[in-house]
Amino acid sequence: MLAMAASLPMSNALMSIVPGFLMLNWLIEGQFSVKLKLLKERKPVLLIISVFFMYLIGLLWTNSMQWGLHDVKIQLPLLVLPLVIGTSIQLSYRQVKLIIYTFSAAVVVASLCSIWLLLGLSGKTIQDPRDMSLFISHIRFALLINISIFSLGWFFLNQEKKSMIEKLFLALTTVWLIIFLIILKSATGWVVFLVVTSVIVFLKLFQIQNLVWRIVFIGILGFIFLSPALYIGNVVNQFYDTETLPDNFIHLRTSKGNLYEHDLNNKEMENGHYTFFFISEDELRESWNKKSHINYDSISNTGFNRYVLFRYLTSKGLRKDAEGLEKLTEADLLNIENGMTNYRFVNPVSFYNRIYQIVWEFDVYQKGGNPSGHSVTQRIEYYKMAFQIIRENFWLGTGTGGYYMAYQEKYDQNKFFKDQQFRQRSHNMFLSYWIDFGFIGLIYICFALFAPVFIERKTKSFLLMVFLLIVLISFLNEDTLNNHDAVSFFAFLYPLYLYGLIPNPSPASTSSATKGRELGQ
Repeated sequence: MLAMAASLPMSNALMSIVPGFLMLNWLIEGQFSVKLKLLKERKPVLLIISVFFMYLIGLLWTNSMQWGLHDVKIQLPLLVLPLVIGTSIQLSYRQVKLIIYTFSAAVVVASLCSIWLLLGLSGKTIQDPRDMSLFISHIRFALLINISIFSLGWFFLNQEKKSMIEKLFLALTTVWLIIFLIILKSATGWVVFLVVTSVIVFLKLFQIQNLVWRIVFIGILGFIFLSPALYIGNVVNQFYDTETLPDNFIHLRTSKGNLYEHDLNNKEMENGHYTFFFISEDELRESWNKKSHINYDSISNTGFNRYVLFRYLTSKGLRKDAEGLEKLTEADLLNIENGMTNYRFVNPVSFYNRIYQIVWEFDVYQKGGNPSGHSVTQRIEYYKMAFQIIRENFWLGTGTGGYYMAYQEKYDQNKFFKDQQFRQRSHNMFLSYWIDFGFIGLIYICFALFAPVFIERKTKSFLLMVFLLIVLISFLNEDTLNNHDAVSFFAFLYPLYLYGLIPNPSPASTSSATKGRELGQ
């Protein structure tokens, strides 16, 4: 179990291997009469496992057995881990805590490895912090970070007796992971953190009797909502603070006497300046090739292409000619060679960068630009195609793996997404279930996944409810359980929180924490 916990943020290979050993251990252990008795007492385990069998059943009407079997393979952890954990002797509170601590320590190690990469100490330069997640997808990594933050926060606040070293570990680890979540620049991670924090603060309001403290918590809740909104509004206003063009700008020439080119049909902008106005490619090509070892007309694996150069010059309010290029510093040239599109992106930990990028994506998309490769706006097109497929396969869906051919058909009709790497699924787990298994299958799977917490009467378990809330939020923005790493952490942590011995009431309850310690002993 400790090996599985450590593998979640650090190794896809171990995520596949360790469940096999857990299953082997479960079989060698025997005692199947005891396991059967536990299974009868914990019937919700069968609900969780039944989601795996839905994928098997869906093979009956799929038009792509290859992709269907691929999806069944991905879902295997949903069969193995809930079965092993759910039919084994209940883990003590101390054991559960050790597993969660091990998981969180692995998350910290993975974050430090990412910082090593971000600082360029590995010899590799990256411009987008989301690319620094070494072992798993940055989105799933952000979810694991959130799970660690709130889990460790709960352990820090509960009133069981802890050593000073343990308290220091919990405090420093929680603070570091919050800082790293900011550095990672995962919009999904930020939203999850803010929403979960807001829900916790909101629910806390109903438990506070003191008027002063209630006002304080209302202020905190207001700050959580208003500060991001005001900051985003400021970024949007800056983005659309557009330059005023002279009446005769079409006829203007460079300092060398060359007439500028203007793409009047393309109104993309950087920092309020038009990207495809005031371009003199001949001057730019000649000047760039004198200054850089990367050819102007090439596409470098460092991230450079001439479009990057256009955007960077525009972000500084410079025209795309020899004179504009001469005004760039050596640091600017290095940034462009490494694929940086805006001089404001130099600070790797700034909120501004990621928010600006999202605003820029929407601006390009609104003006008819291609959303391919843009993490937020391409989802809009994904959703559109998902609903088209749903309308054609409303009740029973396309079957397990049938989504592939259905999506390819829609992508072939779409004017965007010519590149195969951007032809992805809906990025919404509810829509994915609907496409695969129809409306009937969607309703059943939602029941099977979320009913166990109510059947087992664990709605007061902080760790479990926060975990499910994080997963639920991710369902709105990701095909979470269509990915091996996400299925693995869900199939492992869900039954662990559901059947491990963790005090149900809030961490402020001394008696419950004490009871948990006594039972754990």
